[in-house]
Amino acid sequence: MDKFERAMKFTLRWEGGYTNHESDPGGETNFGIAKRSHPDVDIKNLTEEGAKDIYREKYWNKIHGDDLAPAIALAVMDYAVNSGTSRSAKTLQKVVGAGVDGAIGPNTLKKVASAVEKDGENAVAQAVVMERVGFLCRLVKNKPEMIVFLHGWMKRTHQCMAEVS
Repeated sequence: MDKFERAMKFTLRWEGGYTNHESDPGGETNFGIAKRSHPDVDIKNLTEEGAKDIYREKYWNKIHGDDLAPAIALAVMDYAVNSGTSRSAKTLQKVVGAGVDGAIGPNTLKKVASAVEKDGENAVAQAVVMERVGFLCRLVKNKPEMIVFLHGWMKRTHQCMAEVS
């Protein structure tokens, strides 16, 4: 299974079918694709393959998933789906000591390679997941109405940690 399919298999376990939860700021959502972020997509009739196409173009390619080690690609991709590509990229950049600008490019990839050589792929991926947990806790502290999602987010990050370990 290639890296993208592995990441999608994990993410789609958490991003199921159609929902329109009143507390979700993304609004109408299907396979994790939110109407607010993708206003031109027919969310209700979106297929899994259609969602994967969007994920590859708008998320995977932006995080340079093909250029990251498998565990890191999965951790950064799932975070991107849940909280945006810029936030997940900034987290990876922080973890590896790269300049933090929210766009993964050659300099970030060099820093990732150095961190993997020094600490290992799994340690880098685990650090991304731990930073994600911190972000989600701060989010709920600042936006208490999001508490309704915290239990699910923590289950998801726990499973992500297990997957990348």
